[in-house]
Amino acid sequence: MRTNKKLWIIYIGIFVAVTVSAVSVLTLGSHYTFHTGILLPAEQPPMTEVMIENKGIVEAENIRMENGEMVIDFKALSQGKTDFSVRYLFGEDGEMITRSNYHLEVKLFQIIMEHSQGILNFNGYLIVVIAFVSVLFLVMGVMLWSLSDYRRYGEFGYKMIVCGGVGIYTGVLWLFLVYKLLNHWVKHFGHFMQEIADTGSIVMLVLTPVMMVLSILLSLSNIQLIRKEGRRPVNALGIVFGIVWLFSTIVIFEFDRSYISWLWSFPNGWVVRSAVIYVIVYFECMFISTIVCAFLSTKFLPPHDRDYIIILGCGINRDGTLTPLLKGRVDSAIRFEKAQFEKNGKHACFVPSGGQGADEVISECEAMSRYLQSQGIPEERILKEDKSTNTFENMRFSKDVIEKDCGDITKKKVAFATTNYHILRGYILAEKNGFDAKGISAKTKMYFYPNAFLREFIGLLADQKWKHLATILLICALSVGYTMLK
Repeated sequence: MRTNKKLWIIYIGIFVAVTVSAVSVLTLGSHYTFHTGILLPAEQPPMTEVMIENKGIVEAENIRMENGEMVIDFKALSQGKTDFSVRYLFGEDGEMITRSNYHLEVKLFQIIMEHSQGILNFNGYLIVVIAFVSVLFLVMGVMLWSLSDYRRYGEFGYKMIVCGGVGIYTGVLWLFLVYKLLNHWVKHFGHFMQEIADTGSIVMLVLTPVMMVLSILLSLSNIQLIRKEGRRPVNALGIVFGIVWLFSTIVIFEFDRSYISWLWSFPNGWVVRSAVIYVIVYFECMFISTIVCAFLSTKFLPPHDRDYIIILGCGINRDGTLTPLLKGRVDSAIRFEKAQFEKNGKHACFVPSGGQGADEVISECEAMSRYLQSQGIPEERILKEDKSTNTFENMRFSKDVIEKDCGDITKKKVAFATTNYHILRGYILAEKNGFDAKGISAKTKMYFYPNAFLREFIGLLADQKWKHLATILLICALSVGYTMLK
């Protein structure tokens, strides 16, 4: 809800920006200052003739010098297109020079637009650019503000990841555009639009060092993981990710080299390249945001006022005892509950959650229950959930157990204990099951950490696959649309 309210700030900002832009263009657009590119060492323009092909479209009101350049002020007369040329006296010998291939078009509301040699421009464009950059800054600020609030209140989930991803992209784009504007590199509106179209490459270039470091860390952790945990395909995810990312980056940035240029030699190959860049940037921003959000979720400590603590199960030993990973989850739940009782005298009920696998002698729930009792937790404060086979079912069936005990779970304060890399996914699945729960993080071995985050990122992509697919299709459509406009 907090983010939905903040979105109104963006909506209002967009409305104000559009209104200001429209008013400025409508006010200034019926006149156009045409920069000829003719540089002369004179304070007054020489004898000049403006030859307009369709004289009923525009008229030249004034010819003057501005910063050593000849400029012409045009006024709109009626809608339509016209070509014109400029003929001026140059030099002591009085040589007449003609510059041609200039194009103007008068649009609706008598707005004059220039279409000359790849230039798209109109009076008031700078106000439109400033309004766009201001909205961009507003979006970045609201997204990062929302990210901070999600962390502050412990509301970790997919919305937080989106805020982070959008915040990263708009932040890089905003800095890039402001740098261009401050250095006067944006000469006209068409140039500005081109810069926007090229931002995919810019953001990708800026994120490349970050992704390079992450890929190296993932690969190094995978080498250690394979040595310690065995040669399983899942333990090599980081290495595979690093190779795929590095190959795709090389192909994108070196596309014009002869040895791979054939990849883009087919018709509209640039459209494909543009779409591929934006898709890669989209997933890079989401990946980095996922890592940031997952890390922040492990550092969040729930308030010590919980009524129930769900303990998410994982595999147990063949003799029915807890594995180190599962024991860490149970121990973290016990520590939290004891700290809560010492702080405010309130006990919480434990909900060990996990069914019995085909190779397990007892259910994970029963194994955790026995361990809890061995640590001094009375049986009456243990509510067993022994049907679940995955994390989603952990949350779903634990909710049923809690509601059977207390009624409406939304009126109770719930926590869940799991391994640190799994915390973010726990938040998301609790929300998907219709209740709020705060995560209690249990530590794991550092070499397992990066690969686990990558697995969680893949899991999150799978959970939201249709939204991601819709985003990819939108990116492709925008790339094709921009190419057609060019």
